[in-house]
Amino acid sequence: MRTIICGVDRSPGARVALRVAAGLATELDARLVAVHVLDRVADIEASAERTAANLLYDEIPDIAAEARGEVGDVAERLAAVARDEDAMMIVLGARSRGRSRSFLRARCAGELGELTSVPVLVAPLQLAAMPTTPNTAAIRGGPR
Repeated sequence: MRTIICGVDRSPGARVALRVAAGLATELDARLVAVHVLDRVADIEASAERTAANLLYDEIPDIAAEARGEVGDVAERLAAVARDEDAMMIVLGARSRGRSRSFLRARCAGELGELTSVPVLVAPLQLAAMPTTPNTAAIRGGPR
């Protein structure tokens, strides 16, 4: 089965990415895996998986998806999960403006582009105004 990986954290951009990834997974009949990566080894993996599971419940409660927690460099771990799961795509959320945050998100997407042959989609933050239930027509920009 095809798989879409979605990198998540608690940011509004990640919540948008999760809704976009859910819409794509539904449309493409793909499995969705939400991955939260902690950058400190001192943090426990169960906490990362719990964060991903909570975001799934908050944003897309009616969509079947898996939560996964990882520890390490965000780009490296997302690339590894995509490789392990034979993913067809990685979805990330855009960050709100701000020098350090936008730089970090751009760096992660750029590094992913170097670390994997899987396409990386960055969901625009402007979609944050969308309803929380996935609507593939709205994600594509309107009804068919």
